Amino acid sequence: MHKKAAWIVERQRRVADVPPRPTPREFVSGETFLYLGRQHRLHVRVGAEHGVKLAAGYLEVTVPRATPAAARPALLRTLLIDWYGVHATERLPERVADWAPKLGAHPNTVLIREPQRRWGSCDATGNIRLNWRIIQAPRKLVDYVVVHELAHLVHSDHGRAFWALLGRVMPDYEERREALRRGGEGMVW
Repeated sequence: MHKKAAWIVERQRRVADVPPRPTPREFVSGETFLYLGRQHRLHVRVGAEHGVKLAAGYLEVTVPRATPAAARPALLRTLLIDWYGVHATERLPERVADWAPKLGAHPNTVLIREPQRRWGSCDATGNIRLNWRIIQAPRKLVDYVVVHELAHLVHSDHGRAFWALLGRVMPDYEERREALRRGGEGMVW
């Protein structure tokens, strides 16, 4: 226990520093949702069709008139997840393409997924999987996740060479990783 004392204290500090889990979403007008690090107020509208659009700082979500009030939160959640997924599919591969040459990495495919506990992963064939939720984060944190996964294409483990490469291309990666650790819970809903 004496040998691991510093590690234990550090882990306790990290757990104590994590903000409490946010209150569950209700998916009602007035709630705020992040997109690329900016807060956007939700505005729920009732109309003939359903859809989501970003307009003047609002995430406007239209639900069909025929939707029962009790079913609206689930539908709103689904519509928002679909919207975020589309935007993640558009934006995240661009970030991968921008960073890959800087690491000497050669990704095969960028896949947008919804893993429960990861922001990203990669496999030996060069496929990178990114969680759609990361599109809520500021670009600086999006880039951290992208660079982290690209670095795994060069060094598959979290050894010294991996962290050295990450440090060379992103000298402030530790700050970004910490910011993601502290703010990540707010992007899970």
